[in-house]
Amino acid sequence: MRSRIRACAACVPMLKVSAVAAVFAFAVAAPPTARADEAPVEAPVESPAPAAVDPAAVEAPSAESRAAADALSPAAESAPAPELAQPAPPAEWTAPDLGAVLANPDYDDRTRLELEILQRVNGVRAERGLGPLQLDDRLVAAARQHAVDMAYRNFCRHRGSDGSLARDRLRRNGYPYNNWAGENILCARRTADAALKWWMNSAPHRANILHGHFTHIGVGVSMLGTYGPDMVLTFAAGDGHTALPGVFAALRDGNVAGWIASTREPEQRPR
Repeated sequence: MRSRIRACAACVPMLKVSAVAAVFAFAVAAPPTARADEAPVEAPVESPAPAAVDPAAVEAPSAESRAAADALSPAAESAPAPELAQPAPPAEWTAPDLGAVLANPDYDDRTRLELEILQRVNGVRAERGLGPLQLDDRLVAAARQHAVDMAYRNFCRHRGSDGSLARDRLRRNGYPYNNWAGENILCARRTADAALKWWMNSAPHRANILHGHFTHIGVGVSMLGTYGPDMVLTFAAGDGHTALPGVFAALRDGNVAGWIASTREPEQRPR
């Protein structure tokens, strides 16, 4: 029987040079041993310039309005053009307490395991004085896609079946990759506690979890792995905006059962 790689981690180095700078490394482990291999760092990708927006035409002020403006502001050559209306910024949201979230009975095993992993990751960060990583919907999509890819095609590695790496999956899902990305994967662990124990005992995986620069995380699980759930953590920094995760939006809208139904995996792997 073909042996299966159990886990892997990747992280991209800090932009500062230091003796302990992390490299975009892959750690591969198949029981009973683990292995960490280094991969070359991809040069930062320059984000494309935003598309120009044509302002709406502004009607020229009448002679009467110009005269009124001059009376109020005699030094001004002309009255300023009215400002275009700006869209309201998206409403900020606060991540809910995961303990309360997990008390919801509507979550399926997959979603519950993902939320438990997130809870454990932020728990070990808090123990070391680090802030929590924010669950971001774009990273969740990237993590889930890779977990499903691994489970359905029976492999356990960073490179997807389409040749993609974590940075590619980030871009594909709309996150502005800027040379700060990391990924932990693990196959054949059945609980969040077992997964965190394995990752924390592996230096490259632990470095991703405790990295002070990362701000966002995605947690993805497929329950259809050959030897147990296949798990993916995607880490990133580079966007000041956090995309509201679907699981939290469903909770806010009182539609957890509907969201679970729309995102549920099939009962067995497609053949």
